[in-house]
Amino acid sequence: AAAAMKPTGSLYQDLQRKKPAYQVHTRKLSTGEVMTLPPELQKDINQFRIDGFARKYFNTHKKGIFRKKVPVEKMLLFQKDLINQSLMVLNTNVQKDAIKCFKVIQRIMGDRSKGRNGPANVLEDIQWLLDRGILYGELRDEIYVQICKQLNDNPNMESIRKGWELLSVVTVTFPPSKNLEAYLMQYIVDHFSKTENQVDILSKHVHNRLLRICKRGPRGKALTLAEIERAKEAPFSPSVFGENLGFIMKLQEQAFPQLKIPRILPFLAHAILELNGQFSEGIFRVPGDADYVTELKLRIEKNRYDMSGISDPNVPSSLLKFWLRDLAEPLIPDTFYDKCIKFSEDKKAAVDIVKELPLINQRVVAFTINFLQKFADPQTIRMTKMNIHNLAMVFAPNFLRCPSDNLAVIFENTKYEQSFLRTLLINLNSKDFFDDVDDVLF
Repeated sequence: AAAAMKPTGSLYQDLQRKKPAYQVHTRKLSTGEVMTLPPELQKDINQFRIDGFARKYFNTHKKGIFRKKVPVEKMLLFQKDLINQSLMVLNTNVQKDAIKCFKVIQRIMGDRSKGRNGPANVLEDIQWLLDRGILYGELRDEIYVQICKQLNDNPNMESIRKGWELLSVVTVTFPPSKNLEAYLMQYIVDHFSKTENQVDILSKHVHNRLLRICKRGPRGKALTLAEIERAKEAPFSPSVFGENLGFIMKLQEQAFPQLKIPRILPFLAHAILELNGQFSEGIFRVPGDADYVTELKLRIEKNRYDMSGISDPNVPSSLLKFWLRDLAEPLIPDTFYDKCIKFSEDKKAAVDIVKELPLINQRVVAFTINFLQKFADPQTIRMTKMNIHNLAMVFAPNFLRCPSDNLAVIFENTKYEQSFLRTLLINLNSKDFFDDVDDVLF
């Protein structure tokens, strides 16, 4: 694989022999003229990169009556026919699923009819594909590579678009292996400048989602049909979930220029109170019904801030925790993590750390702490059975994320994370962080 990725490798030499000298093009930008690669060279480079992975991990495919070996380069190109074995070397127990995955991908991309026994809705095909990847870890790379194969040299622009939409769903469900990650990342980056059919927008969205899923790991279960539909729309309809705070504020700045914090935060906080969350035993600890939580999330993603039909305060409380935990960057950025651990019980230092955060982070921390302080009242605690220690334990992972991959370090730091949040709950005066406190604080 290493040899295939170097300019001295045989594939590179083959390309040099096959191709004439390429003409370098220039493109005018606002900053002046820049050199750009000609399309034919860029195409060869894309193929060149993924070949390195294919040569190391792909099955040997043969065809025809003489069982002639299929070159790796050809295995990576779009095909109308079905495959009779997995692209990659896989265990025999998943071979049938791998072959079916390819057939399903062809249907999803519109390159194969659904047939009489196929699902009525393409979303069901996508859900089945996601479920295979969640159940069988070794199928994940196979699914990613099959999609990339069907994107390479595909003559149908609509099929290409559907393939990128499929990638936008897969990349919020499970990651590739570490072996494939770098190759796949570069393959996606190589499409950033391809404006035809809005592939540039789609590929950049997929890239962002891939970065996150590689860091966080796979989901526990497949997306619902409604979530799949939403994931397909996401590249062109940004969400307030899974983004950084600055981006979320930009989304709402035209419609709500007066708001100093993301709209979703006061909406969920007030919903919890309106549904008598301060009298609900186990609030923030007891999970809300998963279907209702998903439904509320989808409403908000469609800009419907509406609680109709929801009467359980555990639903908005679960979504509040999820929103904080799902931020693209931790509410308290990684650069402050070590200080939080070091000064977890120092009330002045803890408050000073909050004052050092970016302004939007300061305000979100202050608002959330102020909201939680309502639940730290002794009378409320008698109803909820959630004292300040319980609140700190539940919310610490939503404020701080240990940057280490070492399980021992993560486990050891948990008590300090909880201690830091407890210190804020006792000592932070949230009014110090807002000019007009009556508009945003409780």
